Amino acid sequence: MSRNVNRYLAVIQIAVLVAAVPLYADSERVTGFSSEDTVTIRSAEARMDEQSDIIHFGGSFEIRANDFYLLSEQASLYGKLDDPETIMVSGSPAIIRVSTGDKDEASTINGQAMKIVYERNTNSIRMEGDASLSRGGHMMRGGEIEYDIEKDLLRAGGDGGVHITVDPQ
Repeated sequence: MSRNVNRYLAVIQIAVLVAAVPLYADSERVTGFSSEDTVTIRSAEARMDEQSDIIHFGGSFEIRANDFYLLSEQASLYGKLDDPETIMVSGSPAIIRVSTGDKDEASTINGQAMKIVYERNTNSIRMEGDASLSRGGHMMRGGEIEYDIEKDLLRAGGDGGVHITVDPQ
């Protein structure tokens, strides 16, 4: 019974933390935060892991920040809520959007797969299960795709091979 009470309290703590992140991030009185730093998380449920800085989400998960967006049915977030290091999502399909570059050379990466791992600390995306990734007029599809955003390097393969569409610009 005490374990259920602890889980209930953990869910309440998570709800308070998740709700507080956007509120404090929008406040100009908090040093070091701006509206560009705001991270908004929505989900049907959340639970803290026994290990610190890991939170699992279930049901209609969505995380939105200035430079990235993920949508899925299930998710695990590793790191701080306001600056996650790794986000693992799965769904049917899970969706990712990442904005790169500066205002003069802005670009958006769009992807979807059954499972997506976004490693923010290494700036990379791994996708498995009917994966597709597009940037500009180029699109790649395959069973698995790995993309190093910083180096602009792709690796793809898996069941059914790889399908690439290039739009000459």
